[in-house]
Amino acid sequence: MIPVIDRLLDRLGAFLKYFAAALLILVSLLIAVDVILRGVFNRPIIGVAEIVANGIVIIAFLQLAYTVRIGAMLRSELLLNLLPHKGRAGLEAIVGALGALFFGLLCWASYDPMMNAIARGEFEGHATFQVPTWPVKSIIVVCSALAVLSYLLTAWRALTGRGLPSDTAPALPEGGR
Repeated sequence: MIPVIDRLLDRLGAFLKYFAAALLILVSLLIAVDVILRGVFNRPIIGVAEIVANGIVIIAFLQLAYTVRIGAMLRSELLLNLLPHKGRAGLEAIVGALGALFFGLLCWASYDPMMNAIARGEFEGHATFQVPTWPVKSIIVVCSALAVLSYLLTAWRALTGRGLPSDTAPALPEGGR
């Protein structure tokens, strides 16, 4: 069952990564068009600030599961490379458990605000342009839950010897210890 979840999470993470990249391109184009319209015609696009602010959060969270899967979250490769394989595995298991705890708490803390935003039809922005908040809050909850699964799978891999994210790290040069 775990290998099936592992493969599914790999595919979903890759899809979300590409979707985030497409959104990043769209946000970049929107900013460029807004700058041109503002500078040349003095006619900015209303709501760009709200779209960009929400878009950045969406883009960051959509990439979260993939980032965890490939072991690219903030880490000290130097420390990991100095440890023997069993030490790295133990540290990766601890990091996996702590990452799962952190994103589990984020998911749990974000659930009620998400449900309230959906129930109340919550919006942000000013009178001329308002953006619904439920999509951003929903993505935070769903992608945090995917990060929890990714971290748990990282810990499982470390404990069962099925590969560590740090195994792909470049080795230290000769005499580097």
